Amino acid sequence: MVEAQQSVDTPKMEFGVWWGLAAGPISWAISEGLNYALTQHACSTGHVYVLRVTSIVFFLLALSGFASSSAANRGVPENARVKGHAPKDRAYFLSMVGIVTSLFFALIVAAESIPHWVMSPCS
Repeated sequence: MVEAQQSVDTPKMEFGVWWGLAAGPISWAISEGLNYALTQHACSTGHVYVLRVTSIVFFLLALSGFASSSAANRGVPENARVKGHAPKDRAYFLSMVGIVTSLFFALIVAAESIPHWVMSPCS
């Protein structure tokens, strides 16, 4: 029992769980602000690719949270439960929340980048 809890409490596992939770909202917030700031530049210079590249980069950043949470979820012992109080149970719950959060924010980043691919930044 002690070995199972120690495998969950490693710093690598903690980073994977927390990055999975934070990657989606961070990528969405930076993407939103950066695209807002770069729209005027893309309109005046005609460099539309800047907006498209930032959309792809931050979509992949949000998906990195999904990959991190998925890897952390695979590292959790198999007898972890959602409603438990042991560290392995918390790691399981947080990894599942990280998976859902990262996918949700990746969908938001993709949805907000659709106008960059369809319309001109000047319109």
